[in-house]
Amino acid sequence: MSVILGNPGERRFLLGNEAFARGVLEAGVGFVAAYPGTPSTEIIDTLAEIAQKVGMYVEFSTNEIVAYEAAFTACLTGVRSFFAAKHVGINVAADAVATSAYIGTKKGFVFVSADDPYAHSSQNEQDNRHLARMYGLILLEPGNPQEAKDIVIEGYEISERVNQPVMIRSTTRVSHARGIVTFGPAREIVTSGSFEKDISRFVVVPANARKNHAEMLKRLERASEEAERSRLNEVFETSGDDPPIGRFGIIASGVSYYYALEEILKLGISAKLLKLGFSYPLPKRKIISFLEQLDSVLIVEEVDPVLERDIKALAQENEVSIKIHGKDILPKLYELRPEIVEAGIKFATGLSKDKPEPLSIAAPQTMLGIRIPSRPPVFCPGCPHRASYYAVKAALLELKVNPNHVIYPTDIGCMTLGIMPPYKMGDLLLCMGSSVGTSCGLIQTTTHPVIAFIGDSTFYHAGIPGLINAVFNKHPLILAILDNQITAMTGFQPDPSTGFTAMGQETRIVRIAEVAKAVGADFVIEVDPVLHWKEAKEAFKKAWEEYKKGKVVVVVFRHWCALTERRLKGFAGMGGKYVITDKCVDCGICYKVFNCPAIFYDKENKKPYIRQDLCLSCGVCMQICPVNAIERH
Repeated sequence: MSVILGNPGERRFLLGNEAFARGVLEAGVGFVAAYPGTPSTEIIDTLAEIAQKVGMYVEFSTNEIVAYEAAFTACLTGVRSFFAAKHVGINVAADAVATSAYIGTKKGFVFVSADDPYAHSSQNEQDNRHLARMYGLILLEPGNPQEAKDIVIEGYEISERVNQPVMIRSTTRVSHARGIVTFGPAREIVTSGSFEKDISRFVVVPANARKNHAEMLKRLERASEEAERSRLNEVFETSGDDPPIGRFGIIASGVSYYYALEEILKLGISAKLLKLGFSYPLPKRKIISFLEQLDSVLIVEEVDPVLERDIKALAQENEVSIKIHGKDILPKLYELRPEIVEAGIKFATGLSKDKPEPLSIAAPQTMLGIRIPSRPPVFCPGCPHRASYYAVKAALLELKVNPNHVIYPTDIGCMTLGIMPPYKMGDLLLCMGSSVGTSCGLIQTTTHPVIAFIGDSTFYHAGIPGLINAVFNKHPLILAILDNQITAMTGFQPDPSTGFTAMGQETRIVRIAEVAKAVGADFVIEVDPVLHWKEAKEAFKKAWEEYKKGKVVVVVFRHWCALTERRLKGFAGMGGKYVITDKCVDCGICYKVFNCPAIFYDKENKKPYIRQDLCLSCGVCMQICPVNAIERH
């Protein structure tokens, strides 16, 4: 039974993302679409698990803009709809997001932007509160799992009163925190509606866009009034010692508010705190009234000084004379932590002369006085990507091509770990699908060979346009597509290579090799790097020869993700138990060059051995051993 199924009044210990999902369920949402991306993924995973049971439609779309377009359009038919993405995924959906704000909603439409301060699992720390202001979206910010659940429900009510999309900004520490959540009643789920034509509103040609823009500004005015009376914006007052600087206050949103509240109570300081859960449009009158009661205020927020800039401008416009602190004290980098906020409060209130420093980006060396060994990220035992990278490297060596002279644009997903030793095959990464686009620039401006790597889900997401560009503009390259038939890095969500949908229904497989041929790649070959590793190596050598003729070449290395394959049939690859026999000459290929994490070196016996508790039985080690010392039993 799913953790989010239960009766009103029940209390569950939920992940923040599970709480968002419960909110979607209680709101009676009928259409849900997303593309997986940490830290947002568990929202849709949780909803997909219960979708058929409760009568909700849930899909993992091919990318974020497709998901947003589908979900937003569903609300225009009278069905409450929902979308979620990580912060950089909103960039992919940005064209649709911007115009949807002009069109407005017919039924409630809420989406979550899961931001990632400190870039725990992302290529940047972008603060998507900027986007709410730029696009004209209503912005809500929960600070804990209970608020995550409740704010979704409130978001639909606001969206339907104002007829505007509502963005909920989460962060990693909200999405991945756990807390007690009390369930409320669930509305009936409606999954079908009707589309009423309205060309002047829905078809955003320039003349209609101008009219829609004016209507959007009117809706935002109504939203401003909603913010003024919203229960999501509240003042809390603490009693204790008066700080040396006089009347002191804090304005904060999201999890930052709870850090500030915790530290104010801990320090025993008299202060007023304004929590902004409905943070855009700003509740201007409430903020001015709050500021007028103070001598100084500290604005606590992650990552950028978004509230700080707005509130400073608001204070100046209203001639409120008050000292406003923010990023002059608190770090401009990375996420906040309670101890950082504590140091900031002490500095702002005159209790300390030491400004807080941002979090260190160095890995911790000790914990509770115990030295922590470093653990670099590696491919899982049995991962087909390891076999694919090794096939490419071995082929290049046999072709007498120095692998270090090749440029390797790479992409986002499990296959990104090819940047790690001993492969070191990853030189450039911008965003989803960028391996192909960056290759086009490298090919045109350098004389180096270019081999790009991309995964299956990322290829469907954003790699196809780059491949078409290479064909169209005659950019010869080798595109190695590492197809493990699942979106593995974010938690094994299905993609068009998998054969089933988010709701577990069988569907057609969109074969990558057929797509590559259809868009005009000159040479396309598909091979299994696990079951047929030597053939995979030879296939890449053929691909190299075609590439040297100035062709656009695609090599599809296709084999199930080892962990998914084991779930499906109990083992990965060939199966069986593998042992290293006395034939071993300790050449080091299996544990140094191939770098299998299930193979260890016995210093005493001067011989490698296979850890059976780690081995997933892929069998690649047996195929690459030059003296046939590895046997399957």
